[in-house]
Parts: sequence; C-alpha cells; structure tokens
Amino acid sequence: MEALNVIWTFFKIGIIAFGGGWSVVGIIKNAVVPLWVDEAQFRALIAIAQSTPGPIALNAATMIGWSHGGFLMAIAATLSVVAFPVFAIVMTTLLANKVAIKKDPLNEALRTGSLAMILMTLWVLRPVSFDPIMLTFTLGAFVIAAFTKINALWAILGAGAINAALGPFLGNLLGMR
Repeated sequence: MEALNVIWTFFKIGIIAFGGGWSVVGIIKNAVVPLWVDEAQFRALIAIAQSTPGPIALNAATMIGWSHGGFLMAIAATLSVVAFPVFAIVMTTLLANKVAIKKDPLNEALRTGSLAMILMTLWVLRPVSFDPIMLTFTLGAFVIAAFTKINALWAILGAGAINAALGPFLGNLLGMR
C-alpha cells in the first residue's frame, strides 16, 4: 500500500511540477514531510537532488522510492513523476496544429503561478533565524521579477551580488552579523 501511496504522491507532484525548478520544492516538502522523511532528511534530500543531474522532483522521487522500497520502487516513483509531463507533451504535439493558443496570456499565467510557487518554496525553506537584510534582498528580487520586464534570473543574481558585496557591511552597521 505504501508503494501505491508513493507512486500516487509523485504522480500528483509531476502534474504540478511541469517545468520543474525550485518552484516545486515547497510542494514536495508538504507531500513527503513527515510522511516519509523528517525536516533534516528533507533538507539533505533537496541538497542531494539539487547537486545531481536532473530536475529536483525527479531526483527526489527516485530517492524517496529507493529509501522506501529499493530499486523497483525507485523506478516506479521516477516513472510516476514524469508520466503526466510526457503525456502532456505528446498531447500538445498532437494538438499543436489543430488549436491556436495565444502565447502571451499563457506565458503570463505560467509566470504568475511560478512566482507564487517560488514564494511558497522560500517560505518553506526559510531559515530558522530571521535576517531582515536577506528578507529585503529576497523581496526586492521578487518585486523586480514580478512587476518589471527584467528576467527573474538577473534580479536574483543582482540581489545575491549586492548582498555579497554590502551584506557584511550592512550587517555590521546594524549589529546583526
């Protein structure tokens, strides 16, 4: 029964995680903690999943499957997380010439949904200690990505660079670091 639960859980994650990335980490955490791993194990799982080749959801499914049923369960969990995306790609390919889709509204809807999922991931993975400087840079990057035409990658990299350059100075100035 646990095998079916793992397969079903990662199938649902595969539906939501189409496109992958960090936006799905919060969803994975809500699905697997504390059912199959605790908080510390989840953080280790994400660190390993991020450092290995492939999408985080795929790697997480493989690791959870492996730890809760061995090789066959790892394969089943891996296949379950990619089942819907593969189905969606096949159906999109078959219907592409028959249906006209306006790309700009679709891209805007996907961007908005992704930003909401990234915020959820930030909340789920927030540090235990509160750092107002880090929060300021995070919110600044979010506002730039959400409300301007600047690519989110540049906003995130810029916030990280400014924090690396000025963070220690500001932290010392405010007595926080």
